[in-house]
Amino acid sequence: MKFRLFIVFTLVLVSSLAVVGQTSDKTETELRSLVRRMVDAQAAFDVKALDAVLTPDYIEISPLGEFDTRDKVLGFYKPELKPPANQMPTNMELSDYSVRIYEKMAVVIVKETFSFTADGKPLPPRSLRVMFVCKREKSGWKVASVQYTGIRPKQPAPPTKPN
Repeated sequence: MKFRLFIVFTLVLVSSLAVVGQTSDKTETELRSLVRRMVDAQAAFDVKALDAVLTPDYIEISPLGEFDTRDKVLGFYKPELKPPANQMPTNMELSDYSVRIYEKMAVVIVKETFSFTADGKPLPPRSLRVMFVCKREKSGWKVASVQYTGIRPKQPAPPTKPN
């Protein structure tokens, strides 16, 4: 009898762990999609799409280190303020994801790499490390806060002195 009880307990435990793993994978996929939607909305200067992914109390620390409220961020992305195409970053790539989920909150850290051109010539790619704090609401996941940190380009190694 004890052995059967042990078997049943083990099966229940393994089943619940499998469900938790599936839920976690689904949530991580949703969070990655949310981050991509936000980056795409910013690149397109699509205020409506950006508004849809931000919480009402959204705040961010800009790449320049400034504290920006939701209204300031949405104002920055007005379509009429969009720079000319030759001044916009291209090839927005997201990589190096770190996703941590805490019930109704999550932290997503990602490396965002993009390119610019100047006078028709491509410049070296630039990268930012971006931390998204996300909140699960009734309508789904939203971005509550973002912090952008520049990643210094690799510097050439200093010349070695001859012995």
